[in-house]
Amino acid sequence: MALMSYPNMPAISYKGYGGFLEKEECEERRIIAENMIADYEMRRGNTVYIETFCMEMEAFETQLNKIGTDA
Repeated sequence: MALMSYPNMPAISYKGYGGFLEKEECEERRIIAENMIADYEMRRGNTVYIETFCMEMEAFETQLNKIGTDA
């Protein structure tokens, strides 16, 4: 989960990423996602605070079958 705060915006923006079976993979990927968001926003000239988190949650088995196949 990535949370973004922009100046002069009344709300926190969020984006869900994932579908990782192991916490270690999530921890590695969250840093990559954070850096990608920061790079994108800097290229657009935006100031943004970004925090990313790994969150555990239940998923349907049909979703688990697709993990790792989506790029």
